[in-house]
This record gives sequence, C-alpha cells and structure tokens, in this order.
Amino acid sequence: MRIAYFTAYLGKEFMARYCEGKRFALSGPLKSLGLARAMMAVGHDVTIYSSGVTTCNVVVPAFSEKEVYPEGTLQIKYCNILSKRRCDPINQIRMVRYLKQEHKCEHFDMIVYYNITLGASLLVKRMKDCIKVLEYEDNIFNKALAGDKNDFEWFKRKMYNRIISHTDGVMAVCNGLMLPEIPHRVLTPGIVNEEVVNNVSTRINELQEGKPVHIILTGGIHYSKGGDLLVKAMSYIKTPCVVSVYGNCDLNDTMKDLMTKVPPHHQFEFNGYMKHEELIKILDRDADILINTTRSMHVGAQAAGFPFKMMEYASTGRPIVSSDIGKLDEDYNSYITYYDGESPETIAAAIEEVIANYDSKVQSALQLQKRVLAEYTIEGTGKKLDTFFKDIAAHGSKR
Repeated sequence: MRIAYFTAYLGKEFMARYCEGKRFALSGPLKSLGLARAMMAVGHDVTIYSSGVTTCNVVVPAFSEKEVYPEGTLQIKYCNILSKRRCDPINQIRMVRYLKQEHKCEHFDMIVYYNITLGASLLVKRMKDCIKVLEYEDNIFNKALAGDKNDFEWFKRKMYNRIISHTDGVMAVCNGLMLPEIPHRVLTPGIVNEEVVNNVSTRINELQEGKPVHIILTGGIHYSKGGDLLVKAMSYIKTPCVVSVYGNCDLNDTMKDLMTKVPPHHQFEFNGYMKHEELIKILDRDADILINTTRSMHVGAQAAGFPFKMMEYASTGRPIVSSDIGKLDEDYNSYITYYDGESPETIAAAIEEVIANYDSKVQSALQLQKRVLAEYTIEGTGKKLDTFFKDIAAHGSKR
C-alpha cells in the first residue's frame, strides 16, 4: 500500500540545516522512524509528512529529503514551517492543506496520523477513499502539568470525538489506548533499532562492593516525568547511590530546593541531552538500575501512554523500577519491579528491594531482554503491522 504518515519526524537534512546546537527530546522522531521502517520492511511505500518543530527560531521553506535504510528509501516532505514558539497550530494547518493536495496526485491507500492533534482532526474527513489509522502515543487528556492540570480539555474533547468517529484503526502504545470505539486495533509499545541492538550486551551485571549503586533516569526531570518524586525518594534510601539524569535537566526553583535536601551519601548528576546511540552505550556500560518515575496523570491504569524509554530500558538486561505507567502485559510486567501511587517512600522501597535482591533481578531483566530483542525490533513490528493492515484492508474504510 501507499502510506502517508503524518508525524513530526525530523530527517537528517532538516537536523543539519536547522537544528545545529539545538537540544530536544528525540524519542518521538525515533519512534516515528521505527514505525516507518517497520511498514517499509513488509513492502509498503511510505512517505512522511512532517510539520517539524517549533524550537529552531527560523522560517523553514517547504522541501523534501530522502533517507536510505535497509528496508528501502524513505521520503520526508515538509510544508512551509514557522519554527517558532506557539506556531505549531499554524504549521499543522499548513500541513493539512499540503497533504490534501498531495493526496489528489499521489492517491494514498492509507494515512497514519500521530496522536490526537489539530492537524489530524482537520485532515480526517478530507482524505477521501483512504484508510485512516491513528497512532496513539499520548492520551490527550493526560494531566501532565504541575498541579495535575490539563488545559483546554473542552477543545481536546471535540478533536478527539471528530478523529475517533472517522478512524478505521488504532496503533496504541498501551492497552488503555486500544480504543474500543475503533474497529481495528494493534499494540505498538515501542521499537528498538540497530542503535539499540548493536550497543547492548548480555553480560550479567553485578553490584560492586564499596561503590554506590548507579541509577539512571532518561527522558529528563519535567513534572510529568516524576523527577521530583525520585529526588524526594532518595531521603528514604540508605544504600549510597549515584543518580544520573539524561534529557531535559532544567531545574525550576522547587527542584533546586528539593536538591538541597538530598542526603550527603547520595549524588545527582544532570547530564542533559545525548545522542541516542551514545545514550544506549551509557546505559549498557554504567547502569545498575534503570528507573521510570513518569506520573500516571490521572487517566486510569495503563491509559496515559507507554514511555518509549521502557522498551529501551528492557533491551539492556538491567533491573527496572517503574511506576504503573510502565506496565504492558502480564509477561512483560513479571520481569519489572513496579510501585503503586506517587509516594517517595514507596519508590524508595522498590529501589531497595532491587538492591537487596540484585542477582535475581538481573536474571529477570535478562529474560525480558530476550523477548524485547526478538519481538520489538523493526522486523518484528513490521510483521505485526502487516497483519493489522491486511485486516483493515479486507474490511475497507467505512468511516
């Protein structure tokens, strides 16, 4: 099938031209690239239509680029982009107009749109004679802001209802987003590419006597990531630890105040953003425990989303401590140490449990690694998507 993939992917040429010296999270683009390659791996012709980012402080003229992968050549097309703060709605509208015109010439069989967005809500009724698939990564009703808030819920509800009522299939990152209103559903929690596969080992990690336990948190320390909960939890952990944080490490005044209360036998390192391949090497080399403190965001168990980092964590063969947002299925969950709620004492207890039973936790982590490196690669995901697409095509678009 000919597939148009509407997502904010940033190609190599775009990054080189407009993002030099810029630092931002790449988990979204990495997931988008993984899915595009997975679709190509089973014979589909994929073109990405990207509305870019709003952090480059430049005007980007429309252009296209091509990237070559083992699965084939991927084309990425950009509309005219205002890469400036608060300009995302403008870029979404521009991309809708551009993609509508492209469809008249290209006659796509399917469009895949990333998340519940303004662009997707405007586009979903305009793509005639086309199968429509939602890639649902983040619950639009997540209360991800400080104070457990979510702005403009009334408008988000209108977008949600419009998109869901015209969507044929959903690719969801967690069970809570496998929306029953949509007739065809598949679980796509994460993809590990060669940057992961080629840089993780199967060695049996051991804690070193006399050395602090090395805990790593990726994805930054923003409120939604629960970084404040981890800082507070360290006051209840007796075992000396070094906590390394990668990603957005901008500390607000509240976080700076919390840092002054961390016991002296613990150490925090704020390392900022890293190149993806280098980060995976660091996890493999340095991590004793990997932690995910992402908040549940008050939308119900397994309904907020599934952190991209959880699949990368699982690929390393290191013990993982996670909030319930990191749950997937019964088998996956059995290898991870979870904690309930958002109590720092509970988080500390989970970390101490892993330390006290470290050797057995490593063995569990290595079992999970085997599954992830077999099932959640580009090839494995491609096979799952191919079955999903064939099922939708057999029934046709009826929305």
